[in-house]
Amino acid sequence: MISEREKQAVRNFAAGHNCAQSVLMAYADVLGFTQEQCAMVSVGFGGGLGRLRDHCGAFSAAVMLCGALEGPDGALKEHRPQTYARVQEVHRRFIERNGTICCAELLGRAKVPEAPTPEERTPEYYKRRPCARIIRMACKIIDEMMAEEE
Repeated sequence: MISEREKQAVRNFAAGHNCAQSVLMAYADVLGFTQEQCAMVSVGFGGGLGRLRDHCGAFSAAVMLCGALEGPDGALKEHRPQTYARVQEVHRRFIERNGTICCAELLGRAKVPEAPTPEERTPEYYKRRPCARIIRMACKIIDEMMAEEE
């Protein structure tokens, strides 16, 4: 079953946001941020970190959410081990489901930086990319972890 957050994240992507923005914006309420704040802080994580095709933006957004899931104390030095453990679990689950966190590998491309200007978002663009599936999967991981905390 596809959650409402998964659907919202995919709608965000279809509206032109990058993978990181799409996921983070779907959890704005968890962060206590506005949609605009989420889009602003996560924009540089798109395209595998600024179109370097390195760490997947959806994965990066899930990592950003780990501190928020840990709560206000998650940012404190003495609580970092719990936050880091959560990041490691997100990483493990992401790799288990995708085989990699590398944007280039997920896209089936060589890992070389690309021009900073993103491609135009056309129907063809969306057809040839696995991003919507990966965005949903990143949300599913976060949803699972939130449910485990309840």
